[in-house]
Amino acid sequence: MSKPEKVDLKILGRVRHLIPNNFIIERIKKHEVQKNTGLVKTIELRSSKRFTLEQNDKYDEFCDVLDSFTFGNDLEVIKQFDNFKETIKPKIAKGSTFGVVDGVESIDLNTLQTKKGSFRTIQDKTNLIVFWSSLVPKSRRALEQLNQMLKQNQDLKLQIKPVAISLDGDFNNLRSYFRDNKITEFEHYRFSLGWDSSNEFQKALELNYSPKIVVVGKDNYVVDVTTKSKKIENIINTYFKLAESVEESEDIQKPKDIIEKETYKQIKTTLIQTIANQLSQNNKLEKSDFFKLNLIKSHKISHDGTQELVERSQLHVAYDVSVQSEQAIVKLLNELKTQLGNNHIQIQKQLVKDTNGIVKKISDAFQDALKQNNKVVSDYTIKTESFNYVNEKGVFQQDVSQINKKGIQNLTFQEYQIIQSQVEPIFKKYQEEIDESDEEHDHDSEQQLDRDIVNNHINQLTDTLRSGLQLTVGQRFQAIQHYHKFGKDQQEVIEHKENEILIIFYWNNNKESDRLIPTIIKFLLANEDSFKDKVRFVALSQHRFDHYQHYFSKNEGIEEVIDFYFPTEENQADLVQYNVTQFPHFVVVNKIGNISVLSGQVEDLESLIEHKLEEGVDNLKQIVNLSEEKYNQIVQFLNSDALTNLAQLNNKRQFSLNITFIEFQCGENRTRLAPILNYTIREGKEKYFETYLKLLNKVNQFQVNKTTQKTFNLLFPGKACKLCQNELNEQTPQYYSPFSDAFYCVKCAEVFDAKAIGNNKLRVKDNLIFFNAPLVDKSVLNDIDVNRLGNNLKVKKGDPYSQRHAIDCNGCDNEIRGFRYIVLNCLPGKLTDMALVDFCQDCFNQIRQGGPHLEKIVKRTSMYGYNPSMLLLRIPFYMGYYEY
Repeated sequence: MSKPEKVDLKILGRVRHLIPNNFIIERIKKHEVQKNTGLVKTIELRSSKRFTLEQNDKYDEFCDVLDSFTFGNDLEVIKQFDNFKETIKPKIAKGSTFGVVDGVESIDLNTLQTKKGSFRTIQDKTNLIVFWSSLVPKSRRALEQLNQMLKQNQDLKLQIKPVAISLDGDFNNLRSYFRDNKITEFEHYRFSLGWDSSNEFQKALELNYSPKIVVVGKDNYVVDVTTKSKKIENIINTYFKLAESVEESEDIQKPKDIIEKETYKQIKTTLIQTIANQLSQNNKLEKSDFFKLNLIKSHKISHDGTQELVERSQLHVAYDVSVQSEQAIVKLLNELKTQLGNNHIQIQKQLVKDTNGIVKKISDAFQDALKQNNKVVSDYTIKTESFNYVNEKGVFQQDVSQINKKGIQNLTFQEYQIIQSQVEPIFKKYQEEIDESDEEHDHDSEQQLDRDIVNNHINQLTDTLRSGLQLTVGQRFQAIQHYHKFGKDQQEVIEHKENEILIIFYWNNNKESDRLIPTIIKFLLANEDSFKDKVRFVALSQHRFDHYQHYFSKNEGIEEVIDFYFPTEENQADLVQYNVTQFPHFVVVNKIGNISVLSGQVEDLESLIEHKLEEGVDNLKQIVNLSEEKYNQIVQFLNSDALTNLAQLNNKRQFSLNITFIEFQCGENRTRLAPILNYTIREGKEKYFETYLKLLNKVNQFQVNKTTQKTFNLLFPGKACKLCQNELNEQTPQYYSPFSDAFYCVKCAEVFDAKAIGNNKLRVKDNLIFFNAPLVDKSVLNDIDVNRLGNNLKVKKGDPYSQRHAIDCNGCDNEIRGFRYIVLNCLPGKLTDMALVDFCQDCFNQIRQGGPHLEKIVKRTSMYGYNPSMLLLRIPFYMGYYEY
């Protein structure tokens, strides 16, 4: 009785006519044992050839038909054919035709402008094509290394055509990179859409990973594809010497082992019953060690379904292990040879790495640099205590965090630069070495463990070096060097002057900085006279001036209001000194030269400066490091009956209050900086706060960061809808535009034309405030933060727009689509920490109608002080989190 036909062979037989006749299909039975996964048995189908890019439509047809036959089968069968599709799909690999690159635009390095078109290789020349992205460090490094190689080898460059094709979706990133890096040995292109999963060429070359470096011969066949720039010169020279056509790398017609049937069975039995268990129980191998055993039996499947044996393999071995595990591997291999015999083991890959050795070399280099500069590393602790006023309970809640660090005491700016210049090339060298240790992706997780060990160690040493230089709030401002002013070449030292408030604004031409600059300009112009000789505002740029030429030509004249400075070198030490990890970043220095603010955001710069101007120099000089006795007195006061003075303000929407202590301890030496008092209070409510502050200041002087939140009140209800004149009253839900001072009924305000474009979709085009009448809590009409209203931004004609807001709803955690509703009340003026409170259309409907989920929405947002009477600002289109 004949055996029933296997399911996979049956399905293959039904689609075989859609596969070209010259494609050889193999059915491969594989027994695989890995250190981490144990024994896995699989059956694979593999094709000797692939559909070409020109045959992509035929490949799609094949996949559609195949999917119809696999539908409803076991997941293992579906997975088997998904993998088969991967072996037969169009792919640009060694030996294939390169084809045409569509969807690209050429880049002029002189003007940094683009021109749309396509790219073809030059038929009578060898082409070197680098696919890369400025956002991927490994990718940038490969391009820069190849550019340097060609610069030093002009003879080679004359024989080839070097081309770089970028995958950057945002041309601004690429433009910035080219301003700072001269990659002149290449002709440059860019995919107009960046990485595009629908681009057939990108899929065929698997450009979701970069870099990909392709050498294309004179006959337009791919000589090789690699990720390693260091291989390229050898690949090209070898091709020149051979001067013959490239064989297909994936042609599986090469002779394979067919060992005796009984021998194969014996190896398989030993592998399953003995070796798999031995490997799983082996505890001598490191976590990052890779060890794999394969046993393969393969048949060629003809068009009529008959099978021909093409491989019955020996036991294949592949490993990539640490030097510490080398003896364990030798022992393991000897055991395999004893069990199976020398002739039945075939080692296909053997790599021994020394990750711990690299870590030691890095540590030794770091210690040598310290020794040369007479510096040592010390252990120290940073303890931060925050006392946050909890409005609901009327008490302070204490939060303590402690960080144990290593640092270099009394490190000067110049010493930091010297040590950093000595160790950075060594760090970079070993990072590259471990990053490019093995090009194959058969054990990415193990490779990543090795990378993490090296990179984490480098990060620890870098942090140790930086921590010796970093300053914090309460410490003295240190002069900033190596910057030049806009329009001047001469370097200036940025120093603090007695009695002057200094504001350092670290910026870059990104969306976050762009959002702040117009506000800063308006603020500086409005206070030009009052700030003279009292406040200095300086903008320090992340990159050199060349990087921003387009920005300043587009925004001509802003340098007359803001003093822009540019670094003479990239990644300057002041970024470390003032803990600049993102842009924008603010440093505010008070009248006596102490740092008051180090932050990526300042809630209300105008209010903060107003308070700093009010501070007296004599009072500031009394603010000194804190003794243990004074510390205890302050803590005792925070828990005293004086809290009753805050009872009139026992409301989240009126104020927030925080007191912070920072303590440094190195050995027996302990320093507690002057305490920091941070508070935000609504305009007009300061008088209720003054009594408490006077009592607090009697205990000790504080560094104070005060924000007075400007507010406005609303009249409610409206009398009639501006458009239809229907009557409005206290019982009527209604909308209001604070920008045109007009009320609207719900029916008119919610007219939305889905077929129209941009703001024409709306009958009322302003951002509108919704009153959820009748209002149970009428206090929501008063003390509304001015900054909550935004700027009533509208979509400009021709600009892209979307109702997908890229924001999660606070009521349900779903992404906000359609209208976005921002709560206008809640916490006082928070642009940091908890930020805005947003609702989606569904949650808005629940709030308006008192739906079944309203209780859940209120519970989820109680931490923000939300209640359903609060006013909601309706935003139609997404322009940014704070842009509306």
